[in-house]
Amino acid sequence: MTPERKNKVIEAALTTLAIIFGSVAFALSVVAGQTPSINWPLLIAGIISTAITLVVAAVEKVRANKLRAATEQLARDSEARYELLVSGLTPSAKHVAAIAGLTAASAPLETQRGRLDQSVAVSASGVAPGSRGMFYRYDQATAVFTLAAEWPGGARQQFGPNDPGHFPMKRAAEDGFVFEADDRPSPFKQPAAPGPPQEHAVVIVPVRVGTLAIGVLAVDSDRSSWPTGVTAYSSRDIRQLLLLADLLTAGLTP
Repeated sequence: MTPERKNKVIEAALTTLAIIFGSVAFALSVVAGQTPSINWPLLIAGIISTAITLVVAAVEKVRANKLRAATEQLARDSEARYELLVSGLTPSAKHVAAIAGLTAASAPLETQRGRLDQSVAVSASGVAPGSRGMFYRYDQATAVFTLAAEWPGGARQQFGPNDPGHFPMKRAAEDGFVFEADDRPSPFKQPAAPGPPQEHAVVIVPVRVGTLAIGVLAVDSDRSSWPTGVTAYSSRDIRQLLLLADLLTAGLTP
């Protein structure tokens, strides 16, 4: 059951309980008022029904407060991620300008490009909490992907044609596909100790210009620091990654 469906079921159940026990309390109060003496069973039942109605109302209020707090936190997280993206784009844009010769660059061209790689990887890691950003260069002759930049560390260094995860990376690099998943282990994670594999959220976007495949920009996360109920990267996250990939393409294109 999805989190949205679960919330709807809970809300419907609470509303139904409030209506039922509120109606029972009202009916019992009417019946009890028509008896010449105190009918203790009816009185007690009416008190219990009223108490249940009040408890249900309190639970609904608590849930509403939690939902408001979660919404406010999500808004703050989105704003923080946006600021992180902008702060990451600023040095990346400077590196692109330096590579293009628009500013004086004392460092060699390959050094400037290395700085751009790292800036984009850091920016990619900021699209969602607890993410790792990675840029892999693609060798079309050997079909091998080699890690060029990452943040934070721990990603696999290389992918060959027979390695898990190579196929979606190749489709992204050569055909321009965007790959996303949230129900399988990340192929970028270094082999871990034996045990049940942990599912990750993963996105792979192409870094290419025209028909020239340069590589892929990817992110993954175990989602441990994500808000409850969020299991995949959003469409906004993917758009940010595509923007970063375009920026990287601009700096790496000869």
